[in-house]
Amino acid sequence: MSMLNQNNLREKAYQHIRRRVFNGEFPPGTRLVNRTLATEIGSSFIPVREALSRLASEGLVQQVAGAGSFVRSLSRQEISEIYDVRELIEPFAASAAARLMTDHELNELQALLRDWEKLAKAILKRKRGASIMDLDRWLDLNERFHTVMIAASRNRFLAKIMSDVHLLSLCFTAQRGSPKLLSEELVRSTIKSHGYLLQSLEKHDSESAEEVVHAQLRSGREMVLNFFDTQRKQSSGN
Repeated sequence: MSMLNQNNLREKAYQHIRRRVFNGEFPPGTRLVNRTLATEIGSSFIPVREALSRLASEGLVQQVAGAGSFVRSLSRQEISEIYDVRELIEPFAASAAARLMTDHELNELQALLRDWEKLAKAILKRKRGASIMDLDRWLDLNERFHTVMIAASRNRFLAKIMSDVHLLSLCFTAQRGSPKLLSEELVRSTIKSHGYLLQSLEKHDSESAEEVVHAQLRSGREMVLNFFDTQRKQSSGN
C-alpha cells in the first residue's frame, strides 16, 4: 500500500472515531475495539491503532495497558481546569490574531459567523428547540471559528496547545450529548459575543478582542459547569 493510501486511511479512521465520539454515539467509558472499528472503516487494524493513539494524545481517548482504549470521561474538576488554561492563553491568542489577521482569514470568519447566525435563527424559531444535528453543526462552527482565529496568532506552539484544549471543551459538550445545552440564553449570548469578537478583529483592536474572549470564557465556564451539575443531580435522582 502506498504512503498516500496509508495516510488517507489513517485520517479516515481518525475522523470516523472522532465524529462518533462527538455525536454521542460513543459515550464516555465506551471501549473502542480495533477489530470492530476496522470493519466499520474498511481498513486494517494499523490505521485504527494510529488514529486511537492520536486521539489519546489529544485527550479524547484513554489507553489502558492490558484493557484497551476507552472514550475519556471528563470530571467537573478537569472541565474547570480546561477553562483555567483557556482563560490564561486564549485571550492572548485573540489579541495577537487581531494584530496579525489577514483579509482572507477575516472573510472566512465572516462567512462562518453568517452560517452560525442562520443556525441560531433556525434553533430559536423552533418551539422544540435544538436537535442533535443542530448540536453537531453548532460544535463544528465553534471549532472552525476558533481554529481560524488561533491560527491567525501566528504562534505554532500556542496553536497546538489551544487546539488540544479547545477540543477537550467541545468533547465535553458533545459527551453530554444533549441539545438542551443549546438553550435560548446560550444561543443568543454566543452569537452576540462572537459578533463583538469579529468586530474587534476587523478593527485590528487587540485590547478589545482580548476583553471579549475573557468575557466569553467566564460566561462559558459558568454555563457549562451549571449544566454539568444539573445533569449530575438528575442522574442521581436528586
